[in-house]
Amino acid sequence: MKRSEIDRLIEDCLVLLSEKGVALPPQARWDLRTWWERREEADELRRRGIGWDLTDFGSGDFDRFGLLLYTLSNGVARGEGDQPYANKLLVVGEGQITPTHHHWSKMEDIIVLRGGVLCVEVHRVGPADALDRSSEVRVLLNNAWTTHPPGAVLALGPGERVRLDQHHYHRFWGGEGAGPVIVEEVSMVNDDARDNCFLPEDGVGRFPEIEENREPRHLLCTELPGTEAFQRLVERHLA
Repeated sequence: MKRSEIDRLIEDCLVLLSEKGVALPPQARWDLRTWWERREEADELRRRGIGWDLTDFGSGDFDRFGLLLYTLSNGVARGEGDQPYANKLLVVGEGQITPTHHHWSKMEDIIVLRGGVLCVEVHRVGPADALDRSSEVRVLLNNAWTTHPPGAVLALGPGERVRLDQHHYHRFWGGEGAGPVIVEEVSMVNDDARDNCFLPEDGVGRFPEIEENREPRHLLCTELPGTEAFQRLVERHLA
C-alpha cells in the first residue's frame, strides 16, 4: 500500500469517528515530527501495540479485503503480571472482508457500536487448524448460547455482540447499504505477531508492505519510536 493511501484512509476514519461522536486519544493525530519530539512518551505505547493498525491482508485491494482499527489498550504480549485484556475500535466498510482466521490464545467479544450490520461467518476449528465444515458452532450471541450450522452468518446490528472463542474460525464484513460499521473489540491480550491463524489457502499477510511515496502524516503502531521502521522514517524525512 502507498503511504499516501494509508494517510487518506486514516484521515477519512478520523472524520467518520468525529461525526459519530467517537473520540480517540491525542496521539491518534500526531505526525512524524510530533512523534520525534515526544519520542520519550512512546515506550509503553510501542510495547503494547497501541495506535493505528491498517492492513489489506496482502491483497492489494483494501476496499475488498482490508481492515482499519485503533488499539486503545492492551497488555504486554508474552509479558507477566500485566493487564490481561485489550480494547480496540474497528471500522469495517461495506463488503470489506477480514479473511477467515482464529486465535490460538485470544478470546474476544465483537460489539457493534454504530453504523450498519456486521456480518460474521463462523466455523469450528478442526484438527491441525483445519476448517471444520461439518460440525455445528456454539457461540455466546447477545449473552445467550446459540447453536448454528457450519458457515452460518451472524448479522449483528448496533448494540449486538458475539463472543468468539479460540475454537471459532471467523471472517467478517460490513453489510451492504448502511455505510461503514464501527465495532468495538474487547478481548484477552492481543498479539498480532503470533496469535493469528489464517487459512493457508487464502495466502493472507497480516501487515502491509508500504510504498513510501510521501512523508507519513500518521504512523502505524508498528512504526512508533523505538522501532527500526521509525528510525528509517526519521532518517528519510527529518534528517
